Amino acid sequence: MGGGELTVREAKHTDFEAVMKMACPDNFRDGFDYLPAKFHQYVDDPDVSFILIELEHSLVGFNVYWFSDDGDSLLGKNGRQDPKYKGTGTYGRVRQALPMIFQKFLLPRCKPTTLLQTVGEGHRMELHKVLKYMGFWGKEESSFHVLYFQSDVSALRSSLTSHNTTHLPPLTPYQPPDLHRLLPPAFSAAVLSEGRVFVDWDPYKLSESNMNKFVTAGYYILVDQTEPAAKSLSFGGSYMTPRGRVYHIDIHCKDETLCKAHIINHVKIACSQYTGMITFCVMVIDLALKITVLKYCAGDLTLSYLPHDHTYTLYQTDLASMAKAAAGNKSKY
Repeated sequence: MGGGELTVREAKHTDFEAVMKMACPDNFRDGFDYLPAKFHQYVDDPDVSFILIELEHSLVGFNVYWFSDDGDSLLGKNGRQDPKYKGTGTYGRVRQALPMIFQKFLLPRCKPTTLLQTVGEGHRMELHKVLKYMGFWGKEESSFHVLYFQSDVSALRSSLTSHNTTHLPPLTPYQPPDLHRLLPPAFSAAVLSEGRVFVDWDPYKLSESNMNKFVTAGYYILVDQTEPAAKSLSFGGSYMTPRGRVYHIDIHCKDETLCKAHIINHVKIACSQYTGMITFCVMVIDLALKITVLKYCAGDLTLSYLPHDHTYTLYQTDLASMAKAAAGNKSKY
């Protein structure tokens, strides 16, 4: 099954069914897979390269890459392989095709200074192997922590009516004039690693152009009112998955009360926009806030805690290091 001609091409809208059949969305991200909701958006997005890998016209894998920060960063967003080919030698051949994919589809769009990034769980050994082969296994830049909670909106609305939030600091929707309180050196140096934010787990530089993109994309963005520099920033958004609706809450702060304020505000936004069961995916960049999130969401807000905690790490390298790693590893596969 591992023989035959291996070809690569960019995905089209008509590939949706084949990609979903192969992608195993019921297993990815604990079943809360964003790909069914975002596939067509990725195909249309000029900043995304959605590459399919086929063996004699049958889909065996795909990789999704995302240019961000005005081309200064290239994120290895997603990569999956059809499990039916495991043990056939096809996986090794797919890894062999990765440098060619990079050369054909990605390198022509890269700047000499473009940084290659990927986000993953370090304990996944298969991920280690692929990233090392691609040269992605560079410097560990930063980590974030994710917890899942769930509730029916109607029940949650009822509990929120009696929930006291007067002790929490006020937050406001982000407006362009807030940017001066978020950019380095004040907020960024105190709260963020390398002046970077994570939005639905994807890394971005905290910049005016990116903030404008987030606003245009419809994210719910909240910031505290502290002067002269803000102390917290969060992003919220929602999409459907195989396990129902997800609302992600991406919190950037180091203060417990501010963390709680961001959570309750986003929960209220979700309850005002949606009905039925919602899974809240709460992300924090400070490990010390995990217990705060768990106690507040499961205790005070009475959300059902789902035991799917994850810690993800951003890895980053440069073009020269990646090219050297890829060239040095070709003979291994």
